[in-house]
Amino acid sequence: MSYSFFGTCCNDHPQLFGCLKTILNQSISPERIILVDSGDVNIEQEILQIIKKNKIKLVYIFKKMSRVESLNLALDMSFSKYSFRFDSRSRFAKDYAKNALLMLSNGNLNIDVVGGVPTVIKSSNKFESKVCAEIMESSYLYFFPKHRNTKFNGFSSSIYLGCFSTKILKNIRFNEKDPLISEDSLIIHDFLEKGFKAYISSNIQVSYVCRDSFLNILKLFYTYGYCRANTILVSKKLFISLRHFFVFFVLIIVLGNLLYFSYLNLLLIPLIFMIFNLFSELIFYRKRRNLSVPIYGTLCQFAWISGFLTKLLCIFRVNKSKSNFIS
Repeated sequence: MSYSFFGTCCNDHPQLFGCLKTILNQSISPERIILVDSGDVNIEQEILQIIKKNKIKLVYIFKKMSRVESLNLALDMSFSKYSFRFDSRSRFAKDYAKNALLMLSNGNLNIDVVGGVPTVIKSSNKFESKVCAEIMESSYLYFFPKHRNTKFNGFSSSIYLGCFSTKILKNIRFNEKDPLISEDSLIIHDFLEKGFKAYISSNIQVSYVCRDSFLNILKLFYTYGYCRANTILVSKKLFISLRHFFVFFVLIIVLGNLLYFSYLNLLLIPLIFMIFNLFSELIFYRKRRNLSVPIYGTLCQFAWISGFLTKLLCIFRVNKSKSNFIS
């Protein structure tokens, strides 16, 4: 079964080289590695030096584009039966491609996109780097989505990166209606809307290297919120999954009760989030119990809310950001 890896990068070349090494280490090698580089320095020769001992074709495109446009351009250059997405910070287990291909070719499952739940790799042993990694792996900060449970096996409304049927993905494509790419759930939503199936398997093992700056984690959560609003506007659906409806329903009830007594009670919202996060840290992460994570995590949640509201408030802006590459 033929497959290619396709992805993008933007001035994060050291991380990219680490990703490429795990791609080259696959037990079943890809036909092509397709990369659209929107950075400032052409690194084609450096990549060729890394892959020169492998019989893998490099398709390198050096062009300033938004990430959605970059992904679709890279996808256009894939002629394999399957196309696996990567980004600079992703790291793949040796049998990642092998297990994904087995799942995609399983006639009993009849699925068209598969993936795994990523584990988080900290960038260093520094305190800030450790906290950033623990924030990203704390599923309670996202209200427990199943696609962040590393033991989950089953159908899902969101998949990290994804391993796709090329023919179907080329037909659907990454949505370019907004310059800022929406989160992984949008492309999976488009698959599901067409009647295709998306599946997560714990056998498809993938990791990503977490950012080591808390400021960049805040930016990331801000972008997540912005992208969620973007997903709603593009898909015309307020809820992509039952979990979204449940979380929204609970938040409305809490806000309604607070406002019923006094508008000043809105000041209690950060405290409510903090209590929820502390409780979840103590109950679900007993092995680590890092109480700084719920505190920093609450700030991240409000960065998400800020991004969400910003997108809703700037619908009619003429000048919009054309990239969501985050340093």
